[in-house]
Amino acid sequence: MGPSAILRATQPLPGLSRLPPLTALRAFVVTARHASFSRAADELHVTTAAIGQQIRLLETHLGEVLFSRNRGELVLTPAGASLYPGLSAAFESIIDSLGALYAQGRRTTLRLLVDDAFASRWLAPRLHLLDEGIGDTDLVIERSISGEADLARLEADCAILPLSYPLAGHHCELLLPDSILPVCTPGFAARHQLQEGAHRLRDVPVIYDAQAEPELDWPRWLRACGFPVRLSGKGPRLTSIPALIETVLAGNGIALARHSLVSAELQTGRLVSPFGRAIPVSSPYYLIASDDRRRLPQVEALFGLLHQEAKGFPPSAH
Repeated sequence: MGPSAILRATQPLPGLSRLPPLTALRAFVVTARHASFSRAADELHVTTAAIGQQIRLLETHLGEVLFSRNRGELVLTPAGASLYPGLSAAFESIIDSLGALYAQGRRTTLRLLVDDAFASRWLAPRLHLLDEGIGDTDLVIERSISGEADLARLEADCAILPLSYPLAGHHCELLLPDSILPVCTPGFAARHQLQEGAHRLRDVPVIYDAQAEPELDWPRWLRACGFPVRLSGKGPRLTSIPALIETVLAGNGIALARHSLVSAELQTGRLVSPFGRAIPVSSPYYLIASDDRRRLPQVEALFGLLHQEAKGFPPSAH
């Protein structure tokens, strides 16, 4: 046994007054879990340099090197590997204790950031079920207009947003697959003889998404369906997807829409999809929360209810 080991062996076990800083311990646990300084920084919303500083502080306090590089990969040293399981369990216990405190008979507020169109078209008809399912928690819906840009400064507890890929530093769960298809009223389809096929688009009012969401791009959808059609150029351009759908429901034109947002009207016959096929989206709706907030009992309950509703959601008929 070397001199340093003898010294450590004779030192008293640390009490609460001699523990390393909690922020340094937290930085170590998150870095060890991700095996990455940068991903740990993303989760904790600090810089990579700040994570490195906290790790060095902890190593100095302990007198041990906790990480090393192996072929460019960050790995735990034997000391780090010995320290990680207990500290990780301790932080899990802290999170569970705080979650239990929040749930002890007190009314809490759960803030949910939701894509504007999804909030009004899919979520609103189901709010009574969600309110009943989350008990003594007040659900506050915050509208998102700019999607991931809003999420970057997320102050809500969780979110429902369309994503092309899961976001680093966040817990992301696919809520439901989705597709894009053309929709109009039955009367509009009959009046403009749309049953004849997509070539009728040359002569009818087409409603456009002025926000230029890639999923709702007419040329892109036509190419995906193999239709060599040029649009009429007639028709309004709207910056609001809910307003776009209401314009279609009023019989003022044909538009592309996400199946998730018009499924109820397709089922009741208020809308029809006269030609083509449903094209799967590249950015379906995800349930999103930071790793720590995902463990909150009210978030767990809400996500469970949303997944249950999504399972019963009808698939596209195309």
